[in-house]
Amino acid sequence: MSVTDSAGAGRAIVEMGGSAAQENNFWELLVRPAGTVPWRLATPAGVADNGGLEVAGTGASLVTGFRPSQDLTFSALATTSDDGASWSPAGPVSPGLADAPDALTAGPGDRLIALTSGGSAQLGTGGGKTWAPLASVTALTAAPAGQACRPTGFTAAAFSASGVPMLAADCSRPGTVGIFADRSGAWHPAGPVLPASLAGEGIGVLRLTASGDGIVALLRAGSGAAASLIAAWSGASGGPWTLSAPLPIGTSQLRATSSGAGKTIGVILNGGRGETLAGPGSAWRALPALPAWTATLTLGPGSRVDALAAHGGTLSDWRLGPRPSGSGTAGAGPAGWRLTQTVHVTIPYGSSS
Repeated sequence: MSVTDSAGAGRAIVEMGGSAAQENNFWELLVRPAGTVPWRLATPAGVADNGGLEVAGTGASLVTGFRPSQDLTFSALATTSDDGASWSPAGPVSPGLADAPDALTAGPGDRLIALTSGGSAQLGTGGGKTWAPLASVTALTAAPAGQACRPTGFTAAAFSASGVPMLAADCSRPGTVGIFADRSGAWHPAGPVLPASLAGEGIGVLRLTASGDGIVALLRAGSGAAASLIAAWSGASGGPWTLSAPLPIGTSQLRATSSGAGKTIGVILNGGRGETLAGPGSAWRALPALPAWTATLTLGPGSRVDALAAHGGTLSDWRLGPRPSGSGTAGAGPAGWRLTQTVHVTIPYGSSS
C-alpha cells in the first residue's frame, strides 16, 4: 500500500523478510518527504510488526499502528512530527486494528478513526490519547442508514475535507455501495448510486481515501469471472460522484492498492499486472509487466509512477520512463522500468519465533 499527497510526500508499507508461516516476515514503513528523491526506512522500533502496519496522516506528521500478531492482542500506536526520524508512543487501540488498508485514518483537529478486529469503529482524540465508540456494524445495520446495505463488516474509514467521519462497509444487499457519513451524530448513506447494470452484483469497498476536496473510493463489483474494479470520486463537500469504467479482473487476486495526488489510483494484480487511473474522467492504463517482487506502486509527484519491489532484505525502486535517447524509435512511449534506488533493510530473522 502507498499514498502520495498533494505536496509530493510519499509513504509506503511493504512486507519484507521471509516466510510468514515461520514468523520471519516483517512489515516496513518507508517515507519520501516532500521535495526529496530517495526513500528512507522509518519503521517505528520496539513493537512486533509481523501482523502488518497501518499509517495515517499528512506531510511530516504521521501515526503508525501495529496490527495484532502472535501474543499481541491490541494495537500499539506511534506518532511522529518529523517524517519518522523520531517516534513517540500513543494509543493503544483495543481490540486491535482490523486487517484492512484504511483501518486507521487521520483528520482535522488531531482526530483519528480506527477500525478494530472486533468489528467496531472508534474515534480517537489528541492523536490517539483517548478513544470512544464511533459505530458498530450491529448498530449501523439497525439504523435507517443501513437498511439498504445491511453491512456485514467495516472495510475502510476516512475524514472528509470538512472533517466529517466516514465509514465504508461491505453490503449483504446487492447493488449498494456501503459508504456512510456522520452528520450531527447520525449516520447517512453517502456513497455513489451505481448503474442498473450492477443492480444484482455484490459491491465491496476496498479503499476510502481523502484527496483534495473530495473522497476517492475503490470498489469491487461482482465475483468470480465477472469481478471488476471501479473507482469513484466524490465532488467537493460530498457532491455528486463520478465513476470510472469497470476494470475486469475476473479471478485475479488484488495484491496492492495505491493512491496519489490528483486523485490517482493504482492497483497490482497477480501475474505482474499493474493498472493506473489518472483521476476522474480517465481510463484505466495497463502498465508494462512489473519488476519481479513488486510489492506496491507509488504515484507522483506529477505523472511519475514507481514500482517498489521487496525481496528478502532488499527494497528496489523502479521508475517507469521513456526510451532513452538514441534508441532509434521515434516518438516511442514508455518503454519500461529503470532502477533508481536500492534500500538494504536489516531483517531480524528468528526474533519472532
